[in-house]
Amino acid sequence: MTLSSRIFQIVDGSGCITGAEAVEGFFSENAVDHCSNVDYTIVAIMGPQSSGKSTLMNTVFGTTFDEMDALSGRRQTTHGVWLSGSPKLAGQNAPLTLVMDLEGSDGRE
Repeated sequence: MTLSSRIFQIVDGSGCITGAEAVEGFFSENAVDHCSNVDYTIVAIMGPQSSGKSTLMNTVFGTTFDEMDALSGRRQTTHGVWLSGSPKLAGQNAPLTLVMDLEGSDGRE
């Protein structure tokens, strides 16, 4: 299965759902709908701000979520919730893996 590895925001930093059409398009591009028999897995990591969640996701799943630049100092990088497919697992006889990059649990300043 060819995987669309677009990254898009599905919940903004204020908690508003922003990407309903993008999610529908992503599922359509990857042949996942209420009638399909496509297996898929959703992965997300929760934790405090600047603890390496995006970096871990990028390393393990081959995503390209924004990461904090250590030279610019500690700051919030991820606002809201972002979604991508895992290009690293695509075509490896694994289910479609959707990766969600979450704002830090202490991100509301």
